[in-house]
Amino acid sequence: MGIHIYATVARQLRFKRLQAGLTLEALADAAGISTSFLAYLETNKKKPSLSTIAKLAAALDISACELFDEQIVRNITDEKQKALNKLLKLLQNQNPEDTEIILATVTVLAKKLLDKQA
Repeated sequence: MGIHIYATVARQLRFKRLQAGLTLEALADAAGISTSFLAYLETNKKKPSLSTIAKLAAALDISACELFDEQIVRNITDEKQKALNKLLKLLQNQNPEDTEIILATVTVLAKKLLDKQA
């Protein structure tokens, strides 16, 4: 694996964890690794084995291939990532019904903005 692959895996791990609404602790527990090790992986300070990648992917309910997908990482700017993180934090403590209402509202707003641009 090239060094850039590890950086991609680190970014994808964090993105997928936040997307799933999981804390570091929750994902680490589900994958059977320590929270500190996961934090090191997400910040690219340690390199995961393929076995660890497989455990993390299983805990995230995704294929291991998704952790290597550079295209997803390229399409997310820092500004978009910050907005996604804020949205994920808002959703994290909501019940399922309120989460659906929030997502439906955001979807309607996004479509209106796209229509306005066209």
